Amino acid sequence: MRVASFIAVLLLGLPAGCGGKGGSSQARAGGQGGDTGAGGTAGIVDAGSDSFGADTTSALPKDALSTLPPLQAAIACPDPPLTGTVRYVCDCGPGHADGCQAGNDSADGTSPKTAWRSWAKGQSAFASLPAGGIISFCRGGSIQVGGKDRRDWINYQCRRDQRCVVRDYVPEGAVSDLPRPILSVATDDLFDIEDGGDPDHDEGYIYLNLDVSGGGTANQAFFVYNDSDDVLICNVHIDGFQIAVNIQGSNPKGSGNGDGKNERIVLRNSQVTNNSNQGWLGGCDGCSVEYSVFDNNGFNEAVFNHNIYFDGSGNDENIVGNVLTRSAVVNGTCQAVSLVAHGVHDGMRIVGNKVAEAPGSASPGCWGIAVDTGYSEAEGFHNLTIDGNIVQDVGNLSIGIAACDTCVIENNVVIQSQEGTAISAPDRDRGADDTPESAVTIRNNSILFKSGVSGTAIALGSEGTGNVVVSNAIKTGGGSNGACFQADLPPTAYAAFNYNVCDPGAGSWVESVGKLKDWQSKTGFDASSLASDPGYDAASPPYALSVGPSSPLVGAGDPVHSSPTTIAGVARGTPPDVGAYQR
Repeated sequence: MRVASFIAVLLLGLPAGCGGKGGSSQARAGGQGGDTGAGGTAGIVDAGSDSFGADTTSALPKDALSTLPPLQAAIACPDPPLTGTVRYVCDCGPGHADGCQAGNDSADGTSPKTAWRSWAKGQSAFASLPAGGIISFCRGGSIQVGGKDRRDWINYQCRRDQRCVVRDYVPEGAVSDLPRPILSVATDDLFDIEDGGDPDHDEGYIYLNLDVSGGGTANQAFFVYNDSDDVLICNVHIDGFQIAVNIQGSNPKGSGNGDGKNERIVLRNSQVTNNSNQGWLGGCDGCSVEYSVFDNNGFNEAVFNHNIYFDGSGNDENIVGNVLTRSAVVNGTCQAVSLVAHGVHDGMRIVGNKVAEAPGSASPGCWGIAVDTGYSEAEGFHNLTIDGNIVQDVGNLSIGIAACDTCVIENNVVIQSQEGTAISAPDRDRGADDTPESAVTIRNNSILFKSGVSGTAIALGSEGTGNVVVSNAIKTGGGSNGACFQADLPPTAYAAFNYNVCDPGAGSWVESVGKLKDWQSKTGFDASSLASDPGYDAASPPYALSVGPSSPLVGAGDPVHSSPTTIAGVARGTPPDVGAYQR
């Protein structure tokens, strides 16, 4: 069956996502400013208590995540020492810890004992710091940003290899496990990493170990615009904004000294929760979202809002090791793609993420991962890798791509609990000016439709050549409407289609063709494939979809075209196993 079109009622015939050809994307608002001035989630949660309540992960639906394997080991945040030029700020606003001692704006701010008190003092001092300078807010403290306080955090002395830092410090005599400093704002943005007018280049910032709150009304926690490069946001809890992190281009290049591009903006080891429009919005060369938790973002509007949304254009972008859940929950159900990309992107890697919803909480439009078209202008994706992700209990599509050239979907685990498609290429029609889809490889994925759930495991075909479908392990829900594959292209469009193991139940091996023997007779493909229960080892943890001791997956993979590594990133044996795992 093709990707179900239930969401057409909402989008006038368009599949779920951010608009479509001829449609619009609300989130793609561009920049503001114009001419104005394997370790699990514990590895990405701060050691101190969370100032907005319990540990951030407690907000995640346990039943959606408890069955999933742990994350890859996260990359640690840097820990620049409080040496050199450091300015200290401490206030004791709402939510402060016991024993908090407010500073004084009349002091010199050069030590914890002589800390300033206000956001305004720290913000004004930031612009004149030397490269490597630090503004440090006290742990256990709480600062409220006033409506008239400035929000621009730009310093032309900072350097990529000698970054200016906004971070935490432990007050003298205090315990080391105090909660991160709270920075709260009710209007506008919090950190505007932008200048006005022509794009003048600036670079080299770290935002570290902070709790930032928009109170449900503020615009953006971090806004990057007008040629700002090399920004790292690490171990920061971003809660209650409209958009948590927004990267949006530059003003037209004029007499400024910049190239008009934002580059290497990185969000790492952070918690992004309860932001009404987008958790992450934007794309750039070297942009990266890694090892972070995204929960309950985008609830202000169905379809157009997301946990993670890469828009615009970019090269060598990474979305790695994140946990995403409760995407655009409107009226109690997830109603938009959790991780989406539109625009023009080359070399994007979506690796090792968990995208999950609580069973029964996903509408048909609640897709998992979609890298596809959504704008009226030309779009395309090149050298895309979707590898080692776990997508569980989302709506009628788990992983989808469109307008993709030389793209690989491998080692993913998909658990589908409602009718739809696990992996689809393309997941929607492209426009005439979009990149033609070709050379798509779908290999070593492990797919399970829960009992009684009909659907198509892998759909590949409407255009292109050089496509590969090998070494996939599939168990359908057993219904007569289910199918292992949808393959509409002529046989010459596939470079390899073999070594798959699928239990179609009462359904088809290939939709509109019939059983495995019918497909073999018609095309000669899947000569070494098996219509058999893959024998997943699903006892510990449930639905791991790893290779059982007597599974037909063992040593049955394609010896030439299989993925060289497993979902865990380790080399496969010889011969390789079918599916995401290697026994």
